[in-house]
Amino acid sequence: MRKLLICKLLLLFVFMLTASFAATPEYVYVAATNVRIRDTSATSGKVVATLPIGTWGKVIEASDKAETLLGKTAPWYKIDTDNQQQGWIFGGLTLATTQDDRFSAAIQIIKAQTSAENKSAEDLMQTLEFAERIKEMASHSLEKAQLELAFLVTLDRVYSALSNAGKGSDGKHKAVKGYQNLCYYHESAGQHFVKPETLWELAEKYADIIEAAEEIAWAAASQTLPGETEGDPDMMIYFFEKSYGRYIESYPEGKHIDKALETAIVTLDYIAENLTYYENTEDKANLKKKLVWFEDLTTVTPASEARERLAASIKKLADRLGN
Repeated sequence: MRKLLICKLLLLFVFMLTASFAATPEYVYVAATNVRIRDTSATSGKVVATLPIGTWGKVIEASDKAETLLGKTAPWYKIDTDNQQQGWIFGGLTLATTQDDRFSAAIQIIKAQTSAENKSAEDLMQTLEFAERIKEMASHSLEKAQLELAFLVTLDRVYSALSNAGKGSDGKHKAVKGYQNLCYYHESAGQHFVKPETLWELAEKYADIIEAAEEIAWAAASQTLPGETEGDPDMMIYFFEKSYGRYIESYPEGKHIDKALETAIVTLDYIAENLTYYENTEDKANLKKKLVWFEDLTTVTPASEARERLAASIKKLADRLGN
């Protein structure tokens, strides 16, 4: 009986030891900005280096115990970075990964940063540098496309952060000077934006990977266009054509198609309420031509409630215009 108990305890110890080793990742990403690594596995340890987000590290060792810091409970990891920097990092500020998952883990980190509120332009610039670096490491693939999109989304978030800090017009900031071919300055908004056409070109680049291209095209359609409609019905149609209309024509069965059609409905309903804008015969004739284009959109998209509502909006407007 005693021998059986000893055997069970021994097996339990081996299992726990194995589980402990299995829980230690082979690699980690630094998943926050300006993270310090130390010479010991404690906050009292001497700072060896401060690492930017996205630093890749090979795990050499894990601490015996987990610690709770910043609301997270995790062990410390001794890592060796690509730049031959070695030290202990709190695991709660990392993302465990593998060589095979290097790109998908990077996408996860970048998305977490860009979706977080109140990020400073400085922090987002670190994420931008990581996104730019990692996207160049991937070959043409779904993940490469997602990384390139994540890079542009991050750049756009930098511009928004600059605007929130009262620096939206700063043309000397490195996010503007370094990427002048990718952005434009919007006078009314008082800030820079990534050019919608930059996103459309990226969608075209990945036309052979439909899942990627369609998602990028939706980002392009949703991107702020230069100029203002100022309530001008013709300008509203123009803006729609250049954004959501382009998305519908390119991906009539895309997963965002209902949202795009809803935008068309809002546009046409607004025009129906402001028909006095079209006073002369020529203006009305041009609007009728546009309605034919809107009607064509309903013929290429799958049957849905949104499509039926758009058809109804088109008919209502056509009836009000008369023959």
